[in-house]
Amino acid sequence: MKNAELFNEYARDILNHELFLLGKNVFSHGSISIYEHSVAVAALAFSMAEDKKNIDKRCIVRAALLHDFFLYEWHVWGWRYIMHGWAHPAIAANKAREVFGINDREYSCIRTHMWPWTFWRMPRCREGWIISMADKIVALKEALFCRGRRSHLKDPISLTAGETEGLVSRGVY
Repeated sequence: MKNAELFNEYARDILNHELFLLGKNVFSHGSISIYEHSVAVAALAFSMAEDKKNIDKRCIVRAALLHDFFLYEWHVWGWRYIMHGWAHPAIAANKAREVFGINDREYSCIRTHMWPWTFWRMPRCREGWIISMADKIVALKEALFCRGRRSHLKDPISLTAGETEGLVSRGVY
């Protein structure tokens, strides 16, 4: 990530919000918290889009941070466990709109991030495709390499540009 300051500017209000911080206590893939997963997806998506023209980088950061903003522990949903993959994009998009007042493009990116699992909701913009790809890459990495091990990611808001670049080059973000 070349421009950590810009990333932090777009992310600051979300990363400091009390409801978003609850994600530190809800787990996503193995031992990775939803907070850690969402920050990793946002950092990767931002890095993927950083040098591209005609991409809304603010949308990328905000939608990627909020793509799993569903605020429930899905691993104990019982018979609805399998439904989580289909249900959570709509839940997260609606909660993100309610809490953060996201715009229509950010809403669409969140709503479609599970494609192709939600094959009837394909991303409609370049930002949505980038977020969907970043989510798959990060989730695969977490599923394969982070199971049973607690990740200790630093909040990107507290990172300098040099620290962020080091984490990206080492594959942490």
